[in-house]
Amino acid sequence: MRLPLRRHLRAAAVLALVAAAVLPTAAPAGADAVDPGTAPPIRTLSYNVCGAKSDCRSALEVSDWTAEVREETLAWDTDALLLQELCFGQWKHLRNALPGYTGVWSASAHAPGCAKWDPEPAADDDPATAPDTRFGVGIFVKGAAVDRHAAYLPTATGMEKRQVLCARGPVDGRATLVCTTHLAQHQYKEPTNGDVALLAQVDTWAAGLPVILGGDFNHRPESTELDGIRAGLPGTGPFAEADENDTDWFSQTCRDAGAATCRTGEPTTVVRTEADPEGTPAKFDHVFLSSRDFHTVRADALEPGAAGTAPLSDHLLLRTAAHPEARPAGGVGGDLTDDCRPDFLAVTGDGDLRLHSGIGSGTLGDTRRIGTGGWTGAAVSHRGDWTGDGREDVVARIGDDLWVYPNKGSGELGPRVAMGGRPSGWTGATPSAAGDVDGDRLPDVLARSSTGLWLHRGGAAAGGAPTFAAKAALQIGGPEWAGYDVILPGDVTGDGRADVWGRDRATGEIRQYASRGATTLAAPVALTGGPWTVAERRLGVSAGDVTGDGLPDLWTTRTADSAENLELLPGTPTGLAGPTTVATGGWQGITSLG
Repeated sequence: MRLPLRRHLRAAAVLALVAAAVLPTAAPAGADAVDPGTAPPIRTLSYNVCGAKSDCRSALEVSDWTAEVREETLAWDTDALLLQELCFGQWKHLRNALPGYTGVWSASAHAPGCAKWDPEPAADDDPATAPDTRFGVGIFVKGAAVDRHAAYLPTATGMEKRQVLCARGPVDGRATLVCTTHLAQHQYKEPTNGDVALLAQVDTWAAGLPVILGGDFNHRPESTELDGIRAGLPGTGPFAEADENDTDWFSQTCRDAGAATCRTGEPTTVVRTEADPEGTPAKFDHVFLSSRDFHTVRADALEPGAAGTAPLSDHLLLRTAAHPEARPAGGVGGDLTDDCRPDFLAVTGDGDLRLHSGIGSGTLGDTRRIGTGGWTGAAVSHRGDWTGDGREDVVARIGDDLWVYPNKGSGELGPRVAMGGRPSGWTGATPSAAGDVDGDRLPDVLARSSTGLWLHRGGAAAGGAPTFAAKAALQIGGPEWAGYDVILPGDVTGDGRADVWGRDRATGEIRQYASRGATTLAAPVALTGGPWTVAERRLGVSAGDVTGDGLPDLWTTRTADSAENLELLPGTPTGLAGPTTVATGGWQGITSLG
């Protein structure tokens, strides 16, 4: 149930209070307000709380300030709360006051004014009890767990550090990257105020996921510095601003043109200059959402707190909402995140499952843990839609059993389902989801055992339940396959059937075996460029063409002294080219790739 909003600055009596507090002039009476009872379901609050500066900091005590922010958060049924100019003491108290939310924090400086929010008395003989004066940004996401990412942005020498902080995890059930920032003002630019580096970090961390990016950008909506963010990068796609369709704040030019969106928006602060000491209302606070993942965006600004009381900050709180946009089913083999770029999986020695998202040209985004514990010794793979929803699913042999983990569309996995037709009896085999090997447009599994390579043909999913066809397994490769690694590059020959690579573990040679349907594989052809010995390259996985040149590629680990790196071997018309290092160190802890 959505809770009613407690108060909203729209009435004429409140306008006088706002003006007296030197806050932005609110919209005319009757202006568009986002109703919490009918607003779209994905909801965000972004607020520059002015935690450290005495000329704009709230006069409330920490308990009362926390209660105000908490009430606005719960009243809006907020999915993500983004806070700037935030003292650690404020973040700490909110963390304790928002059960059901997970918080992340990043400090940029120490500010004496932050002592107000951490009022524990200091003891001369115990400096550890002194007030915490760290100052930065914070995020709270509704949910039990998120991954934290933070980076500093370029600013002029001697100026306050600026940063971007992100939390990656489920938002309304869908894996999303939620970020906040407080960019530098124009006079701090060197050569930019951080907007270019900001977008590059977000693109890398998102790795194809939906993105919500909000904060104090120190730019008005019409500023050219926001052009790059609106355009986005290939991994994020373009962004929509949450209040770009609020017609109450459209410029006359946009009105005259009959525009559906306008780069204006409701003011959120006041900008003062020597020439204008009274200040001019301006919109510096923004929330951008990846437009391929969200639609029907809405936003408005409000002043928390009861009418007649002093404001909590020199900014208004920006409240936004949007509907999730369903992405079309992925059409690229090896893609788990629906961004049309192949990905791969890794099982760790401590039993976790990690997703490595491809972000183009064979490079990878950050690692994302999508399975915690219980994956020790698992054989994982992900070629083919086994549940009938158009997305690649994960197939895993764990112990003696074969499971299908439905893909939610972003790489996050749903509850596992036993493979119909043969859910158990897999201890002596290494099964791999191979895509459509026999050409019937249904996914298949190849299983390597001591007797050879076997084709288990997939059946049509019924009600989302994966199954094998009611046909006996076919042996398509002889006993020599017991000594081979099975690598699945997809359809190499262009006949609509998935082909197979086999690495001879004794020699390191990789051979290509073209599919001939539901019969023995074609005679092998050795790939050029090798050999690729197990001693040097312990693990390997192909997700098909990851460089965009139409040729299948190969990721492998490579021993480097006591560690292992990850390298990409690009495909050539006859084999594989020389390696490019993708990630340095740490791969010795991975037990299998898929």
